[in-house]
Amino acid sequence: MECFILAGGESRRFGEDKLLYPFGDLRVVEQVLQTAKEVCQRVYLVAKERDKFSGLPAEILLDELPLQSPVVGLYTALRHTSSPRVLLLSGDLPLLKPDVLKLLIRSYREPVTLFSIEGKLHPLIAIYSKDLLPEVKDYIDSGGRSMKGFLERVGYKTITEKEVLPLDPQLSSFLNLNTKDDLERALEIMG
Repeated sequence: MECFILAGGESRRFGEDKLLYPFGDLRVVEQVLQTAKEVCQRVYLVAKERDKFSGLPAEILLDELPLQSPVVGLYTALRHTSSPRVLLLSGDLPLLKPDVLKLLIRSYREPVTLFSIEGKLHPLIAIYSKDLLPEVKDYIDSGGRSMKGFLERVGYKTITEKEVLPLDPQLSSFLNLNTKDDLERALEIMG
C-alpha cells in the first residue's frame, strides 16, 4: 500500500509552518513520515510547493488543483497511486502510532475506512479506494470541499476508540497540531 501525507495546509492557527516545527529529534512531518514508512512500501508528501520539503526522505507530489482543501490532496493521491487503495494521513500527527495504522489496514473495507474517536471522524487517518477517483473529481467539480461531505456521499466504515484503546491508551495518535496549545499537549504526552 502507498501512503500519501497531506502537507499543503497553511498553518494559520499555529502561527508558523507546523509541519517543519521541531518535535523531539525530528520535525513534525518527519515523525509522520517515519511512522508511515513502518507500514507502507512507498510514502509521498502531497504539497502546494516542492522546495519547502526538499531534503525530506519522501517523494513530493504537487497538488493537482490550485484549491485549498484536503479533498484536493485525496484527488492527487488517487491520481498518482499504483495501488488499489491509499493510506491518507495529515502531516501534523507526530504521535501517530504504527500499531494504530496496522489496525486500520487490517480493518479496511471498501470504499473508505477511518477512525471515529469519541464521535469525531478522522478522514486524514484513513484508507480510500482508488475506485473513488471519479467520485472525488465530480465532488470537487460540483464545488465540494469538505472531507466530511465527501464521506457522506460515498459511505465509509469506522473504527472506534474501543478498538484503539488497547494500542493507544491516551488516543494520542489522533492529536493533530493546529495550535501551539496542541503542541504543548503533544510534548507533555511524549514526555
